[in-house]
Amino acid sequence: MPVLKTRILQGDEAAFTRLYELFYRRLYSFSLSLVRVSDIANEVVEDVFMKVWTSQSLLRNVENLSVYLYVAVKNQSLNRLSAQAREWMVSGLDNLEPDVAVINNDPYTFTVTNEMLNRVNHAIDQLPPRCKMIFKLIREDGLKYKEVAAILNISVNTIDVQMATAVKRISEALGIPKNIPQQQSAKKI
Repeated sequence: MPVLKTRILQGDEAAFTRLYELFYRRLYSFSLSLVRVSDIANEVVEDVFMKVWTSQSLLRNVENLSVYLYVAVKNQSLNRLSAQAREWMVSGLDNLEPDVAVINNDPYTFTVTNEMLNRVNHAIDQLPPRCKMIFKLIREDGLKYKEVAAILNISVNTIDVQMATAVKRISEALGIPKNIPQQQSAKKI
């Protein structure tokens, strides 16, 4: 990522395009989880990328480009929510349906039946909003606990508790018995 940042600072359009390709989809999903409207999420992400390109000098002081992009999208999304709060209250935000993210396309996913995939997505969708966001950022976007803590401005311990809650609730929803020994997974710090 540091090489990509350096190339963008030099005005390399191909490097910027690569950054866009690497992050657009994940940032869009993250913004969508906040604003709940596809068009607005798209605009938020496009605005952030536009700012990165037009204000490249801002990247000089950025240590972690991934965290920077997520924080910028979070802030832009929250700004959009503030600006449109009155309109949404009138139009009924509760009637909008968020898109359910599909689990990453890997070989294991293809072996899971449609029914199981639906059960998993339903279980994830039933998580409390903050817990669901943290779960998706870590499991689907592949971010580390420390990065998610920086993005959401919360402690790593809070991330750990929320992930434990998510795994417990998903396991219960899928009917996985508690007495099955689970592998210890190292936290991605």
